[in-house]
Amino acid sequence: MSKKITATIAAAAALAAAAPVAFVPTMASAQVRGVTNCDAPGGRQQAGAIIGGVIGALAGSQISKNERALGAVAGGAAGAAAGSYIGCNQQRARAESTNYDYGAQGQYRSTANLNVRSGPGTNYRVVSRLSSGQPFSILGSQGEWVQIAGGGWVNARYVTAN
Repeated sequence: MSKKITATIAAAAALAAAAPVAFVPTMASAQVRGVTNCDAPGGRQQAGAIIGGVIGALAGSQISKNERALGAVAGGAAGAAAGSYIGCNQQRARAESTNYDYGAQGQYRSTANLNVRSGPGTNYRVVSRLSSGQPFSILGSQGEWVQIAGGGWVNARYVTAN
């Protein structure tokens, strides 16, 4: 078989192995750990599965001399699983880095002058402002936004522990 046909088969096998991972919707209510779902928010798991599937398929095709298509499929599946695992672990680490000790009065302060918004995003209206260095406590978080005591949300990038 020519190298061009082999590369085409490997790429097709990789996409076939990764396609179920990329297009299966995440179950929001009951997150099941596995190749298609992660218990932490983010899209790194799916991207890792696709990249791992492609690389695994190409490697499997090159390693197996007699059965290149089978090698591509097996390599794609193994690569997708490994990429999914790594991506989910990255999502978990990122989620853990934004966890806060909620309700600890005065344990946090702003690192810049901040707009306090009515919801977790820049599309919400500004309800008040925090001065740089001003202490506050946190009630909860959503993505990169933290809810502060007294009402309102600020971006977590501009929050530090006292």
